[in-house]
Amino acid sequence: IMGTLLRYGSAEQKAQYLPKIAAGELRLQAFGVTEPDAGSDTTRIRTAAVRQGDRYVVNGQKIWTSRVAHSDLMLLLARTTPLEQITKRTEGLSVFLVDLREAVGNGVTIQPIPTMINHHTAQVFFDNLVVPFENRIGEEGKGFRYLLDGLNAERILIAADLFGDGYWFVERATTYAKERVVF
Repeated sequence: IMGTLLRYGSAEQKAQYLPKIAAGELRLQAFGVTEPDAGSDTTRIRTAAVRQGDRYVVNGQKIWTSRVAHSDLMLLLARTTPLEQITKRTEGLSVFLVDLREAVGNGVTIQPIPTMINHHTAQVFFDNLVVPFENRIGEEGKGFRYLLDGLNAERILIAADLFGDGYWFVERATTYAKERVVF
């Protein structure tokens, strides 16, 4: 998640957020991407960020947003150009940095989804959330590219982690099978 800010954030954004994230003073662990009606087709998202002067006003919903209740900041993918006004479906999406410490109760509502997984997932609702212009990451309309760039790296990292887990579990099971006394 932080890679998006690191690669595409402005110098001011990096100076403001990265040292605090690295020091553990701020938690950036949530990325609002998935929506109930878009399925796995991210280009069909409906959450909209409409520019109004020096700010954006965001309305919509995200689902399966992991760790949002435990994050201070969230990256948000929203449509800044309506789908009917673009030529390629991957255009018109932008990424925003949302300060959840200020946004929850002021345009953001978090509703936990009870699951049996350990990363606390939730639905997030946006109702006229005001996001300052300077909180947009990178260029307007390039968010889909930023999303893929970050997800590809994340998938490689997760795959490496799972390989390590697999080796550990096989070793643990083998050791148990060799040492187990049945009778």
